Amino acid sequence: MTKLQLGKRNQLKVLREKEHGLYLEGGDIGDILLPKRYVPEGTKVGDILDVFLYLDQEERLIATTEHPLIEVGQFAYLECAWTNEYGAYLNWGLMKDLFCPFREQKVRMQRGKRYLVYCYIDDKTYRIVCSSKIEKFQKAISEKNGKSKPSTLKPQPDRKVLIGDFSTRLF
Repeated sequence: MTKLQLGKRNQLKVLREKEHGLYLEGGDIGDILLPKRYVPEGTKVGDILDVFLYLDQEERLIATTEHPLIEVGQFAYLECAWTNEYGAYLNWGLMKDLFCPFREQKVRMQRGKRYLVYCYIDDKTYRIVCSSKIEKFQKAISEKNGKSKPSTLKPQPDRKVLIGDFSTRLF
């Protein structure tokens, strides 16, 4: 079995079926639930599924067959769904919104507005989060790839799709 990648698509084997969904092979981490609503029709034990791994509201590792608008190591232009006293939550195409803490906001995010963000795993909480302070990520990617000047990414308000893909982990 290959190493699991939080915040990315993984190819996982179906181990067993239960009333609430399928359990997928998670190796040392343990079996991973794919809730019933995401199970493709006709899937059976032994099949290999292409799933995205993330943490649910209770911080449990969970799988989905849905495709988020952004994955770890990518840039995207996302809409702010709501805010609270901790930060902003952006719509990334999954049931649980993507968190952007205040310390990672270039400007205070507002509901209904779109922002260019970079998705990464927070080293302290091990949660998938995003940042609109993209310059530091562009610089780190450029340095890692041996380029002296980072490429420029410009926001495009009418764009709803992924605009950059940097699949190597920075940290």
